[in-house]
Amino acid sequence: MGMVRLLASAFLALSVAACGGGVARASAEEPYVGQPGKDVIWVPTPPSLVEKMLDMAGVTAQDYVMDLGSGDGRNIIAAAKRGARALGVEYDPTLVQLSRRRAASEGVGERARFVEGDMFQADISQATVLALFLLPDNLLQLRPKFEQLRPGTRIVTNGYEIAGWEPKEVGVAPGDCVPWCTAYLYVVPPTEANRN
Repeated sequence: MGMVRLLASAFLALSVAACGGGVARASAEEPYVGQPGKDVIWVPTPPSLVEKMLDMAGVTAQDYVMDLGSGDGRNIIAAAKRGARALGVEYDPTLVQLSRRRAASEGVGERARFVEGDMFQADISQATVLALFLLPDNLLQLRPKFEQLRPGTRIVTNGYEIAGWEPKEVGVAPGDCVPWCTAYLYVVPPTEANRN
């Protein structure tokens, strides 16, 4: 537990510093950098990295994209704009409602769905792509579920690697992306857990 708190504190410190040194809340409706959640704090993925992550995963209209801890829904909305069916799982009900409103206003409300739930309990078995921004400890906890996914499922992560796995590709977002600009792509291999 101490390591998780240490990582979360470092995550918040880096994010706050990158966003001008203060945690400012735009409105009661909008999330703010460093907003506490159940397992992580909310830090947005820069738009250029969202697109880079989806490019790395090769997202098309044939994909079913999931995001665990989907925050304001940006990964899911961007995937839906590419024609994919997409589902965000978010613990905070206000962020779920915000994501639904944003998806509707972007014209992808039918393809981008959001549900309130715990990322560790979510059924990810149908996903062809996972687009994630989670702490190393979260990724490690989820790794047994990742290993049960169908071989060939793509997992792309923002900022942190999955311990014990070798990324197929490491990408950096173009332009003026700060501070979270590196993504890691993994392709689920055949394992004892997913051979059925």
